[in-house]
Amino acid sequence: MVEFSDVLITVIFLLALAVPGFIFAKLKMFSKTASETLSTIVLYGCQPVLIVTSFQGCAYDTDIAINMLITAGLALAAHLLMIAIVKLVFLKREKDDKVKLVKYLSVFSNCGFMGLPFLQSLFSGGEVQSELIIYCAVVLTIFTVLNWTFGAYMLTGDKKQISAKKILLNPVIIAIILSLILFFTLQKPFVELVEEGTVWHTVMTKFMGSLNYISNMVTPLSMIVIGIRLANIRFKHLITDKWAYVATGMKLVVMSFVTMLLVAYLPIASTIKYTLFFLLSMPSAASGAMMAVQYGKDSDFASVGVVMSTIFSIATLPLLYLFMNGVLGVTL
Repeated sequence: MVEFSDVLITVIFLLALAVPGFIFAKLKMFSKTASETLSTIVLYGCQPVLIVTSFQGCAYDTDIAINMLITAGLALAAHLLMIAIVKLVFLKREKDDKVKLVKYLSVFSNCGFMGLPFLQSLFSGGEVQSELIIYCAVVLTIFTVLNWTFGAYMLTGDKKQISAKKILLNPVIIAIILSLILFFTLQKPFVELVEEGTVWHTVMTKFMGSLNYISNMVTPLSMIVIGIRLANIRFKHLITDKWAYVATGMKLVVMSFVTMLLVAYLPIASTIKYTLFFLLSMPSAASGAMMAVQYGKDSDFASVGVVMSTIFSIATLPLLYLFMNGVLGVTL
């Protein structure tokens, strides 16, 4: 069983990995494009490899396949519920550009850059971790689809900005499609396809070991990126913008409770409940700042919202987990 202290310690030490990025950025030891460069490495290299290797950590199992569909459906439902909530809450100010960003930051979680590393760290090693990362990949797929549809429309109000191309060419989507094909056709990890003790078994073992080195980079590189972004935020802006507090409260509290209440009483595997709760209770999506730049919105405010929610998540994640575990009785 995962304890409150496990969640708290994991959050603290995970965010501690952001300290080197923060320090190096403050000392001007990184170039101005360091954050974007590292983000590209994580998004296009490490995350897709992590998804592939996680699928390789489990043999085909009908229960896992069914749970993937359940995870996708519930992730979609949670996002759509939250989209409806923010639409109602901000109905009278929906044309305000800053409010559009608040709505985006309230709905979309940093499930790739922080949620995935968090699950890796909290459930280190073993088949449970591999299963959780598979469900995480499913949630990332739903996030990506909604990000470039509802997310783009939320920020612009223009349906022409909805991009099927950006969905299909997203590395996470490509990785999960490839992984699913291998998962359902081979039905066992690569290493188990060759006879143990042969040269090919050694080759496959070393190959998977190399891929694991790349996938293990997700956690440190993701947190270094967050550290760099922390360093580039002015403290004054962080504590004086009331809309950043609104976005943070909506994301960390409202979205968390929406997800928690959606999954708590359903007769589904605890691994699904944990995956959905932790991923959708993460701080606001780091993509908020990038989307703001792309669509001509206030990227500085978006960055403040991401950073503020990241800081407050140190408290909200373990406390809300304590509520889910102690009050709602969800255990693993």
